[in-house]
Amino acid sequence: MLSPWLSFLVPAFIAAVLLILPGLVVNLCLGATGFDVLGLAPLSSLGVLAIGTLLVPTVQSRWGLGAVALATVAVAVLAIVGRLAVIWLSTRQRPIWSVVRDQERAQSRWWKLRRRTLWWFAAAAFAAALVGANFVLGVRDPGLPSQTVDAGFHYNAALSVIWSGLPDGGHVGAASGAAVTAWYPPLWHDLTALVSQTAGVNVAVGANAVGWAIGGVVWPLSMVWLCSRILPHARVITTLAIGLCCGAIGLFPYLLLSFGVLWPNVLSLAAMPAAIALGLMILRLMPRRPQADDDIFPSGRSADGATLDAAELAAVGRKDPVGPELSWWTIVYVLFIGSIGLFFAHPGAVFALGIWAGIGAIMLSVRLVQWARRQGRRQLRRSLLGLAGGWAVALGLWFAMDLVPALKSVRDFNWPEFETMNQAMGEAVTLSTNITHAHWAFGVAAIWGFLRLMKLPRLRWLVFSHAFLLFLYMLDAGSGSWLSRQLTGFWYNDPQRVAALIPLTAVPLAAVGITAAADTLGRFIGRMSAEVWGRVLSPRRALGAACVLMAVVPAVIYPNQGIGEGAGILQDRYTNLHGFNHLVTADEQEMFTKLGKQIPAGTTVLGSPFTGAQFSSIWSGHPVVIPHITSNPKPDVALVQRQFKEFTTNPEVCAAVKRLKIGAVVEDYDTFWPTDSRQKNYLGLVDLVGTPGLTPIGYGESSVAYRVGDCHA
Repeated sequence: MLSPWLSFLVPAFIAAVLLILPGLVVNLCLGATGFDVLGLAPLSSLGVLAIGTLLVPTVQSRWGLGAVALATVAVAVLAIVGRLAVIWLSTRQRPIWSVVRDQERAQSRWWKLRRRTLWWFAAAAFAAALVGANFVLGVRDPGLPSQTVDAGFHYNAALSVIWSGLPDGGHVGAASGAAVTAWYPPLWHDLTALVSQTAGVNVAVGANAVGWAIGGVVWPLSMVWLCSRILPHARVITTLAIGLCCGAIGLFPYLLLSFGVLWPNVLSLAAMPAAIALGLMILRLMPRRPQADDDIFPSGRSADGATLDAAELAAVGRKDPVGPELSWWTIVYVLFIGSIGLFFAHPGAVFALGIWAGIGAIMLSVRLVQWARRQGRRQLRRSLLGLAGGWAVALGLWFAMDLVPALKSVRDFNWPEFETMNQAMGEAVTLSTNITHAHWAFGVAAIWGFLRLMKLPRLRWLVFSHAFLLFLYMLDAGSGSWLSRQLTGFWYNDPQRVAALIPLTAVPLAAVGITAAADTLGRFIGRMSAEVWGRVLSPRRALGAACVLMAVVPAVIYPNQGIGEGAGILQDRYTNLHGFNHLVTADEQEMFTKLGKQIPAGTTVLGSPFTGAQFSSIWSGHPVVIPHITSNPKPDVALVQRQFKEFTTNPEVCAAVKRLKIGAVVEDYDTFWPTDSRQKNYLGLVDLVGTPGLTPIGYGESSVAYRVGDCHA
């Protein structure tokens, strides 16, 4: 089972490098140090890749490594220029280079690997290993495509980028084959095309490589970096729990890597933790430099129960910094280019950032009112008038979004509600949806962490965000109200997309809850050992025993969930465990591979998207006529999908076949979603046996490929 994955290592490595290295270079040019360089790298890299796609038509080149290198240099040079300009404006009386030298000397100590920094690296590596294991067990073969109808569009869009060299969203959107197309987020397709070309693999392997890199590299680095900023005194058990939650909670990344397939969404959300932190820094809800008292309760206890030594206690009292400081230029610049990257990956992530912007605005409004009350009635009236004006403008902008046709169509799309709000609340609390198993252990831990951190003023934005995300999912899954459309319409009112946001807050909360539960159970075990068995256990041994019990008991009680839940979610889509018929089987892959040499170059392949014919381009190298199910096909396509069997007798159909350059047609008697009402739109592509002008040239267990003859013969 592992041998096919050896060839997967090269494309996976290339994908990881493309998602890390460009941002790493930019962050170094900005003067970032320590774990910040790596933690911010995925967000910066998305921005660099997005800018690279914009440079392609400007420099009249093709999409490739050269465009990425050019974008990296351009963004890095601008980072250096901006950094020097900020220094010059702030210290005009001193030479710029002397100030830079002093800054480097002051921050040089942050380059030394501290004990906790190594723990954060270990947490990210632990998550990467978990994601890798789930990928191997869930996908089973890196050459397998995702067995979902939407995956066909994404594969063909990536192939379109390879063949044309055009990475823009308009070109990617046109790959759907619809008569009228719109701009579509191109970054995932551009990245998959680049990985596939560079590694010399087909786009099915390239897509799987990018999927692992997103879930195993981008997501852990971004999430762990956010946690390192909010929990500067985290213990080993907490950091490892963060890695565990990153790699084991099924809602992200596995749900979006499986459902849909929502590959563009998962790319955007994976880097979002870093964007959330930078946004909160701008709002002054998170310090630019971690402070010793950031995760310390007013009583002096740490958020995760860490025992502080004398030096750490003194640092808490003095509110000393315990990590490197991010300059304002770094924060603004990375957030700006990162937001461009998030938008080009999928705009839904940019709207998701609005959740934290809104919560931050509410918290700042409350702080302003509290401050104004202390200043007197006059200042309070001024503050209230200012707030009323600001919120009125925000409300006007909110409703003005309906004036944007593309955004309005997204917000008006409504997925049907499939349960009550009470049922949805149970799923949200247990970090699950209707298509994933309940994570009882992680759900309870997240609640425990939620209750614990409510008492910590500096992290209330985290608990408020988590509560709001749970409420959003409840609305989305269980309510069709106006409020539900207004708040969740940015994600097509789709519960799965909204559920994938929950781990952004659940991971740190669950990690703190796991640590608190381990401490409580450890004390209980120590007391039981002393009072019942008369054996005194050291606190460390008692805690170790508690950790073993917490790992074993949930796995025994709920064997269908835990660290292997991700594999189960992926396997649902790669092997169709729900009973849906396969789109592509191994024998059909072989048939499609042979088809590449059986029809002339420049010809296309026709077939119903419910038969998996749209996947043939992955192995044959020939474009497909119908890459995706669409309600507004082009006139020629609409004609052949209804009346193709008449192509030798109907001049109109014959002309359409020639314009579409159809060289082969594929039929499969084992159709995907056989009861889907849209099957009737493709009646001209079924029961092709005996059709004049067709010659069988390939067979699968349930499929046949025909060469299309000359309709004037």
